[in-house]
Amino acid sequence: MTHDVFSLPDTTTPTGGVCTFSVTLRDSRGALGRIAALLSSMPVLALSYAVADARWATAEIRVPRAYAARARARLNRMVDALAVSERPDGPGVSGG
Repeated sequence: MTHDVFSLPDTTTPTGGVCTFSVTLRDSRGALGRIAALLSSMPVLALSYAVADARWATAEIRVPRAYAARARARLNRMVDALAVSERPDGPGVSGG
């Protein structure tokens, strides 16, 4: 089974900055739908989902910094998620 990369463009940058999450997960039927359902109550600025091989996938998700703690908590509870890492971006963030 093959998958294409799905992504939505990042069209806005909130004044408080954004956080980008990288989620490594087991690729399964409905994994992308579960991510969408988990984050449906908060603004998602960008989302990409790519399948690395027959079993693993990576999702990159950008949310406003104000929603980062809630998004991280929900992603960590996701059954398919193996690892969740966070990278703050935007104003007030040093380094790169």
